[in-house]
Amino acid sequence: MAPVPCGPYQCVESPVDWFIIDVLAIITVLWIIATFLYKGVKQYNVTRYPQMQIIIPYGQWESKLLANKPPMGAGRVISAFFKTLFVDVLAMNILKCEFGKSEKEIVRTRTAKRVAKLLMVWGFVFAGIATTVAYITFPHNMIVLDFTHPARIAGMLGGVFMVVGALIWLSVRYKEVNYRGIWDWLGAEYLPIMVLLLSISGFVLQGAILAWAYYGEAAEAFLTFAIHFHAIPVALFFWAFFWTKADHIVYRIFWRIYEYADKELAGANTRLPPATLKPLNKTGKEIQPGY
Repeated sequence: MAPVPCGPYQCVESPVDWFIIDVLAIITVLWIIATFLYKGVKQYNVTRYPQMQIIIPYGQWESKLLANKPPMGAGRVISAFFKTLFVDVLAMNILKCEFGKSEKEIVRTRTAKRVAKLLMVWGFVFAGIATTVAYITFPHNMIVLDFTHPARIAGMLGGVFMVVGALIWLSVRYKEVNYRGIWDWLGAEYLPIMVLLLSISGFVLQGAILAWAYYGEAAEAFLTFAIHFHAIPVALFFWAFFWTKADHIVYRIFWRIYEYADKELAGANTRLPPATLKPLNKTGKEIQPGY
């Protein structure tokens, strides 16, 4: 499959029809929405503030807590959303999981963890930008080969950020945690492992497309492997996301939005319990902050 000119760039026909990609993307989005509604909303994870469980059971929030408060209003919620997005998420003030088993414990890897999270988050941001630009600017069913294309530049930056961020996180955690086996490791570090696989497989796929464009049939086996090597981690990441410990990332965003909107509305008389209140589990033992 020889490259063909498309404007100022060189292109090659996509090895996978865009219609198939669009269908799979739509199915994935619907699955994410369904799992979020089931795991997040139906099971109260999206509003599962740790301290609240010792005051009011989750199933009785509406009748015993929220019903007694004035409505927040759409404007206040939207404002809290953008504050959460730009202040907490993109600046990494929201996923503060750097403490040990107690806040008094000195954790010497806090800076490294925050750098790792920041790189992974912005890696996804650049990957999203690259995908959007490519979808809009690439000719239908064609892939631009030139690395000077904006989509290519953003994609490479995103991939590098994700690889470096995931490696930093995994290296730091490996030194801190005594895993009980491979499944314990996979469960605890599902997110950075999948981020690492996503980014590495993405680079492999781009290399395979280049090889296929210039060497044709000689690179078809490599291309077939690369397509599956990238597609499987992508599917696992999105389809299994809400069934792993990584789902707390999404829930924390909702918690922070609610917190901002609630504090602005109620002031000291907030819907949420004071932060100094120690959260307890069902056995009455204090829940220890984790990672």
